[in-house]
Amino acid sequence: MKDFWKKQLEKNEKLVFLAPMDWYWDSAYRQAMKRISPHIFCISEFYSADWLVHSKFLADSVLPHNKIEDPLIIQIFWKDPEMFAKAAKIIESEKYNIAGIDVNMWCPAKKVVRSWHWSSLLINEQTAFEIIKKLNEATKLPISVKTRLSFDWNQNLINFVKWLESAWASLVTIHGRTAKQAYTWKADFTDIYELKKNVSIPVICNWDILNYSDWMQKLKNLDWIMLWRVSFWNPWCFIWEKQINDEEFLKKSPIKKQNFINWVYHPSLWEILDAMQFHAEKLVETKWEKRWSLEIRKHLVQYLKNFPWVKDYRKKLVTTESLENSLNIINEIRKNFEDFLEKRPSLWEIEKE
Repeated sequence: MKDFWKKQLEKNEKLVFLAPMDWYWDSAYRQAMKRISPHIFCISEFYSADWLVHSKFLADSVLPHNKIEDPLIIQIFWKDPEMFAKAAKIIESEKYNIAGIDVNMWCPAKKVVRSWHWSSLLINEQTAFEIIKKLNEATKLPISVKTRLSFDWNQNLINFVKWLESAWASLVTIHGRTAKQAYTWKADFTDIYELKKNVSIPVICNWDILNYSDWMQKLKNLDWIMLWRVSFWNPWCFIWEKQINDEEFLKKSPIKKQNFINWVYHPSLWEILDAMQFHAEKLVETKWEKRWSLEIRKHLVQYLKNFPWVKDYRKKLVTTESLENSLNIINEIRKNFEDFLEKRPSLWEIEKE
């Protein structure tokens, strides 16, 4: 199991990862993404190692998952290496069937960074090393790390990752900004390209990648990519040309060849409504009703973001409080825009008609 990522690398395939995003990338969302793009690797929302250790309820709520999500990587954070080790023993339980553990050393939230969690580990190399070392001693699962270029440009990325590699980290993902930059400024991959020349483990780049064409331009000598925010408003961003001509892939995914234009997949309104319904139904399976109604709204309105001519329906979806109500709105769109369901969605086509 420790050589999981090494074996993936030996396959010489282009891999793409769904990045962790708290309060968004839950089991229902991952299932919705994997239904469209079965090839992607999913990393969970990030969980506190301390919470997993001290709350069986939390572990039993977030670690079980649908088989479609496999292989699922669980991302955790904390500052005490011993607590990481205890959490690892829980995560690797056979009943959860988790494929790996990823350590959050990238999040720049100031409140938590001040407590020496997350990206603050970039300026605490010894603790970072001990965390990876303890994890490897505690579990047979492969250990990976997501981090940033540095904390404030005063740290050396190559030295830091080599330090992690010496503790047997088997994969590293680099967000193309410093912790101080947070989510401002444009991502810079220059140091990540240089890093890859100096380490033997797989290196993934993350941020400011919008689609397959963008991916091909930025990948260069790196191994794989990770997409984050773009998948929120375009769940079809993971599809690339090879898959459009892969009959086995097309049997697993409801995509259509004719919608792949100029390196970008353009889903029809029918596909989007179908994805919305699937997502809503999966979310109600995994969340209680009150929590479900709050969470599904932010997703359903994003699915229709590029459809200005259905803005009245987006307003309705923002206030939906039940699955039945959501499905009624989706079916109402189907009925009223039946003539356009199979067409590539564009305002120009509507006006032309």
